[in-house]
Parts: sequence; structure tokens; C-alpha cells
Amino acid sequence: MFAIEAINISKVYRLYKKPSDRLKEFLVRKPLHTPFSSLSDVSFSVPFGESLGIIGDNGAGKSTMLKIVAGTLTPSSGILKIRGRVAALLELGAGFHYEFTGRQNIWINASLMGLDRDEIRSKEKSIIDFSELGDFIDRPIKTYSSGMVVRLAFSIATSVDPEILIIDEALSVGDHYFQKKCIDRMVEFKNSNKTILFCSHAMFTVNQLCDRVLWFDKGRIREAGRTTHITANYDNYNREKSNLVNQDKNFLLELEQNAIPVMVKSIRLNGSADAIKITQDGSLDVEIEYENIEGKPFFIAAGIRRNDDLICHAANMAKKISTPLRGKGCGKVTLQYKNMPFLHGQFYVVVCMMDDSGLQCFHKKESSAFSVLPEDKWENEIGLLKLDHEWDIDCSAGNLE
Repeated sequence: MFAIEAINISKVYRLYKKPSDRLKEFLVRKPLHTPFSSLSDVSFSVPFGESLGIIGDNGAGKSTMLKIVAGTLTPSSGILKIRGRVAALLELGAGFHYEFTGRQNIWINASLMGLDRDEIRSKEKSIIDFSELGDFIDRPIKTYSSGMVVRLAFSIATSVDPEILIIDEALSVGDHYFQKKCIDRMVEFKNSNKTILFCSHAMFTVNQLCDRVLWFDKGRIREAGRTTHITANYDNYNREKSNLVNQDKNFLLELEQNAIPVMVKSIRLNGSADAIKITQDGSLDVEIEYENIEGKPFFIAAGIRRNDDLICHAANMAKKISTPLRGKGCGKVTLQYKNMPFLHGQFYVVVCMMDDSGLQCFHKKESSAFSVLPEDKWENEIGLLKLDHEWDIDCSAGNLE
């Protein structure tokens, strides 16, 4: 039994060049619109008590899906099964009457969520107290700031005791103090075995709050699974997308082979020429095969770059040996990393054939990708590296026990 079951949900909008085309289409019985598919055959299920993250680019279909689950939008096709009372915090101020006061909107929204007069009366004070709106509660919503609107909307949505809570990025508006209150309340919901659908671009919060994640892309579910794995893949995707221009990537490969005196023939990672995956703290052997065509002296340099072009490490053979390699023919060198202390990400090894002065690059080649898999358990660490550390707390310095 699931709290939410979505089976082949699709949503197609009709786009008209001008409003009058809608009426003309009805009269002439001829299509004058362009169909736009926001969702295409989306299927997923959410067990009772699970916190499900929804991530993806703007326009990927996340909000459309959440509106369908919330009941404010009807799918074009598919089946949706909801078990339990739903409270949703979608667009800023959605469902509010701006000419009415905050108190009046509490009664209107709570009644729409299925509460009777006695239930609303019993919850009214707690809603107002949580929102911290004070005297503003009896002023029209149109006089509220965006942060005040979110305060009231979140207070109502979470005070009606829903079985399913839907949050769509609305918490990005408002001060950090109230955002903390909202996160604390969602954690309470999670610990109370409530079902949460949480849509956000803040991967840290998604990692902290959600058991599982759906990654939406162009109206479909691109990936679904364990939170840290999906958010790590999404981070990699965004870094690749932001890296629009890599100016001199492998530019020397365009030269004639005989114009390169020393060249990299192949790079194998842990014995493979294809993309590989390693665990955190796993070892990496970089096997470099080269050919010295003219017999010139050279050193080999190598570095690790992340897929957004961040240079994570660089090593030059000249730092370890004073005599350069020389002599015509082929050879092989292995660079060994005993561990990869990265949190997660997608990386490449870049190998350069340098002259004996270390100033000229004869040839450069990049390996296939290697991915560092995140740990299953999120340990509140963000950034690039996983570093061993300890906290030494001096209780005598304060009132700590």
C-alpha cells in the first residue's frame, strides 16, 4: 500500500499564438494550437512515511507533477492514487485571496483542506503563533511581503495535520531564521511517519531530508534511487553543463602525428580504457603508454580534473627523478594513487608529455572518466574532499557538559 501512486501520468498544454485563437479553434473545429508536453508517462510510488525529493532543472516538469499530486491540476492522461489528506505549499501565495486578511485566509484555506469549524478554531492560534505575524494577521494579504506570505502559507499547510505534505521550493523565500523553523517542522513530520514530497535546488537540504530522489528531465524521470547517489549525479550533470567551453581540450590531437615528437598513446585507469567507478578512499592506478618518435628527452606530468574543469591535483615526474626519459620507441609508466579522498563526483586524468625544461608540452591526452561513488549514509559533509578529522571539545571553556 502506497501513500501516492502515479501511473503513466502525462500533461499536455495547448499553446496559442493569441487568445482569440482559442475561440476560433472552437468555432471552426480546426486545431490552431501547438501542443506542449510538460510530462510524459511518469510513473512512481511513494510508501507511507517516506520523504521523497524532487530535483531537476527549471522547466523539467517538477512543479507540474506536484500540482497534479496536490489536486490543483488535472493530468491529460494516466492514473493518480492518493491516500490521505494532502497539504501543499506550491507557488508563492497560491490559494490566497489578497483582499482578505491573514486570519480570513486561514479559515478559507483550512476549510478547503477539509477541516470543520471546530478544528479550524482549535488550530487558529497555533497557526498564528508559528507564523509570528502578530498584528499583521488582521491586515490584508496584499500588504504582506513575500516572506510573510510564505510564513502564513507554511503555517497553515503544516498545522492541518496532513498525511502528505508537498513543498515546492517556496522556502527559498524568507529569512534564514524562519527557514530553520520550517526545516525543523518538516523533520518532525518525517519522524512522525508522514509522507513528504520536497522539491528544491538545495542539494544539501535534499540530502538531509529525503530518503529517495526523483530526477526530472524534460518531462520524464531521468533517474530515481538513493538520495546521495542521485544528487551526486545531478551535481555532475550541472558541472558538465556549466562547462560550456573547454578551450584547448586535446587540441594537439588535431596535429599530424609526425608533428608530435613524444605522444601519449593510451591511458588506462585500473586496467580499463573505459569509464570506471571507484569507492571513496579507493585506489587508482594510471597506466600511461607513450611513444617517443624523435628520441627527445621528456618528463611526464599528470593531473586530475573534475568535470567542471577544477584542477584537483597535479604531479610532475620531474619532481621525483632528475633525469628525463629519452630514447626512441614505446614505453609505459604507471602513476599510483593509494586513495581518492573525494566525497563524490566525476573526474578525468589529464596526461602531458613535457620537454626536459618543463616549459613545453609536446602532447596532451585525457583519460575516460572515473566516478567516485558517494557513501550510502550522508554524513553532513560537503565540498570536494573527504578528510579525516576529529573534534576536541574543551568543556572547561564554557558551560558545556
